[in-house]
Amino acid sequence: MSLPGASKTWPLSATQVFPPAEARDIADGIPAENPVIKLRFIATSDLHACLLPYDYCANRPAAGRGLGEIARQIVAARTEAPNSMLFDNGDFLQGSPLADFVASVERRRRAHPVITAFNTLGYDAVTLGNHDFDYGLGFLTKSISQARFPIISANVATRLGKTPSRDRTFVPPFALLRRRFVDQHGRKHSLRVGVIGFAPPQIEVWVKDRLEGRIRMRDILSAARDWLPKLKATGADVILALVHSGIGSLEAEDGTENAATALAALPEVDAVIAGHSHQIFPGPGFSGLPGVDPVLGCLAGKPAVMPGHSGSHIGIIDLQLARTGLENRKWRIIDREVRLNARSTEVAPVVPQFQRAIVSDHRATLAWSRRSLGQSRVPLTTYFATVAPTAAIELIAAAKVDHVRRALAGTALASLPVLASVTPFRAGGLGGPENFTDISAGPFRMRDLSGLYPFPNAVVTLALTAADVADRLERSATIFRQIQPGESDAPLHNLDAPAFSFDCIPGLDYAIDLSQPARFDVGGALIHPEAQRIVGLSLNGRLLDLAEPLLLVTNNHRASRIALQGGIGPQVVLSDGVRVQAILAEYIRAQELVAAPPRRNWHFLPMPGTSVRIATGTRAIKALGDVAAMRPEPLLRDAQGFLHYRLHL
Repeated sequence: MSLPGASKTWPLSATQVFPPAEARDIADGIPAENPVIKLRFIATSDLHACLLPYDYCANRPAAGRGLGEIARQIVAARTEAPNSMLFDNGDFLQGSPLADFVASVERRRRAHPVITAFNTLGYDAVTLGNHDFDYGLGFLTKSISQARFPIISANVATRLGKTPSRDRTFVPPFALLRRRFVDQHGRKHSLRVGVIGFAPPQIEVWVKDRLEGRIRMRDILSAARDWLPKLKATGADVILALVHSGIGSLEAEDGTENAATALAALPEVDAVIAGHSHQIFPGPGFSGLPGVDPVLGCLAGKPAVMPGHSGSHIGIIDLQLARTGLENRKWRIIDREVRLNARSTEVAPVVPQFQRAIVSDHRATLAWSRRSLGQSRVPLTTYFATVAPTAAIELIAAAKVDHVRRALAGTALASLPVLASVTPFRAGGLGGPENFTDISAGPFRMRDLSGLYPFPNAVVTLALTAADVADRLERSATIFRQIQPGESDAPLHNLDAPAFSFDCIPGLDYAIDLSQPARFDVGGALIHPEAQRIVGLSLNGRLLDLAEPLLLVTNNHRASRIALQGGIGPQVVLSDGVRVQAILAEYIRAQELVAAPPRRNWHFLPMPGTSVRIATGTRAIKALGDVAAMRPEPLLRDAQGFLHYRLHL
């Protein structure tokens, strides 16, 4: 079986023109009436190495995810519109046990399976996301070296010049893709499609330890303002921006993380593929934002799409281009339409050619993922990790603390208390009702490392005061809405605050007063300085003096955000580059039998006669013991598949 668009791919070249100039062929003879070309852009984003519709953590097929499953929809979209191009918007190398397995194999000769998949499907161009840097520059460079399509990014540099266009970029800033397309009369025309890429400027801070000082980031908009005129000057008939960035303000500030709307407003941009935030657009989640039309799918009047994550959706932008005249031979957009495919509800057959291309990587990942590391005494779940202590969170904390204590043994810091903050990364949210850690008691296997801790972060230990730690917990408590005493079934979680912004510190005892407003907003700004949700902060049965020094074990990404939010960052006392997953594996092997029922170190202050509602996974019944004190009652299952529970405060 031959996949449409997969027959012709072009190697990278210094000119960034695909195919090379000598292969250009402009059609002879133009009809009397203006020709019209219907051009389709097909988009994926934030695939996170999800290739087959298979959940390696759960060791079972999984509907609604994976590039292999939506490959059939890509083929169908191409069949509907022969003048089609296929793009990916970044974060494709990290995010699944398959990705962890490939990154762990030394001297691997085969191409990265994601690159193999992209080559097989005939992608036209791809940009980089922040998580593509997570395994280091060497791994990234090797992985993309076998791509048979341009990989672009205009604001990722290895050396900064006086202006962005004088930077030495890590990959080409843009590509000019020359394609032969058919108009409404069946006549062929040569169209020049300019594609430019951008990544979050925070990469330089988020993964600083992985970049070895070799990557410098530019602001998305400043880089765009400098590079876009140069792309236009190459003769691009239409310009598509691949921006691994969310949909934010029309008036974005310098260094903003979510710059897709402001980028779309630049005059050279004709269409935008956004991502990074794992949301979908068009969609109701962006109603009321200036410059955003969530019904038509427009940002600043330009067609735009954001196709979810993990292969949940494909985005489609359909353009109609007409010649403005026979003399200048320029094209202009006369119509556009944006849509998303429907999320799959059943596991669909994978395109045979795609299946054959990566089946050996899939089998190798399965064999690796099934290796046993030790035994867990109790189930490890995160169904209620944002409302009560859990064994899963405590296991991660214990492993991190053990690693740091051994590393600091015999030093001047060895006498200080060592605490670990832990985030329930898999706790529903945009990841859906299956996005929870669910590891049964018994054998703990390699795949469970990814289920327990899905990112290749490294541990970082900070010297803080108890006041600093209290501040971190106050910021963490932003995920909770203010609850009034006597309320019934009040939504507990602030849906604007993702679950992964929540931190627990199992070594401390404290309570959270939900009757107080959040001290900080979701962006970290102080909004209620008088509020104090964290009360009774104590260690080993004694209240902490807020000036008392402590060591807090976190990860490189979290540590960088603390530095960003606090101006002058905290002192780093240990940053040995060891990944949390490796620390967990070592701890579990050494202990052989790990985990225990959680210690109830934190809780909500009682509010008699008050109940709240939360959304969790459909298999949460197995973890009801974690919230037994709150007398959980099932309420309903919503259209997304989340199970809602009533909890009594």
